[in-house]
Amino acid sequence: MLRYILRRLWSLLLVWAVTVTVTFFAMRMVPGDPITVMLSDQSGNVDLAERLRAQYGLDRPLLYQLFDYLAGIASGTFGLSYRFVGYSVINVIAGGLAITPILALVSFLVALPIGVVLGVSAAVRAGGWLDAVITIALVASISIPSFALAAVLVWVFSIKLELLPVAGWGSVEQAILPIIVLVVAPTAVIARLARTYMLEVLDCDYVRTARAKGVRESLVIYRHAMRNTLVPLLTSVGIIFGALLSGAFIVETVFNIPGLGRIAVESILARDYPVTMTIVLLFTAFYTLINFAVDLLYGIVDPRVRLTGDAS
Repeated sequence: MLRYILRRLWSLLLVWAVTVTVTFFAMRMVPGDPITVMLSDQSGNVDLAERLRAQYGLDRPLLYQLFDYLAGIASGTFGLSYRFVGYSVINVIAGGLAITPILALVSFLVALPIGVVLGVSAAVRAGGWLDAVITIALVASISIPSFALAAVLVWVFSIKLELLPVAGWGSVEQAILPIIVLVVAPTAVIARLARTYMLEVLDCDYVRTARAKGVRESLVIYRHAMRNTLVPLLTSVGIIFGALLSGAFIVETVFNIPGLGRIAVESILARDYPVTMTIVLLFTAFYTLINFAVDLLYGIVDPRVRLTGDAS
């Protein structure tokens, strides 16, 4: 198991290295000049533009710029922001670091139990009216774009009923609508997966044997079938959490939340390469670390993984 952990950690380092390199060169290929954007109405000042290029190292070859950025990562500052002159990247994104991961985690913790309960309920009553209602609701939830759902919720709860704030961040009321928008699609995905896995488990011989022995249906479902449903469902947790992080880009922009998603959108428009690259690296780190934790948890839930030393 130790060898497996070390191998996975090494693969994480490789993924992060590739992410940094690809993102760096991809950002340099984006049309536009960050110095021109930075100068704005003084863009015609050639001398000032040259001084700023030298200050930020943009007059050096790309390979040297990459090494400078790697040095910034090693120092923990991640370099200097182009958009906010004199501020390090970590200072620019510090506020977002306290918002986006928490927003995604809370949404996931809400979506997981609701999705499992809906999926198991639909599977237990497969073919019945409850299964049909849940299935239709799940398909509709997946089909609705998050920005459209956000607009509808704002119109109903903020404009018509005046129960919740339209946008902003800092109170529980301001977090309700963004969390609902983030929760809907992952809940539907988890429920559909839970229903599929539960139907497979309920058709297994050991479940039929338990029922034949007269074991109560509740024990058959929750003691025998549920555990083996959660094992394959666990493999999808990392992907679902990654989708939540990606959804933060839209939700934070729509609801004017100063998280990493909105900061990334603003940085892309402002050609703030260091901030954009750092946020991409952070999202990659969140995603890979969650999948790493899932692999380790998989070994706890399924003892066979510990015997083989592999999470596949």
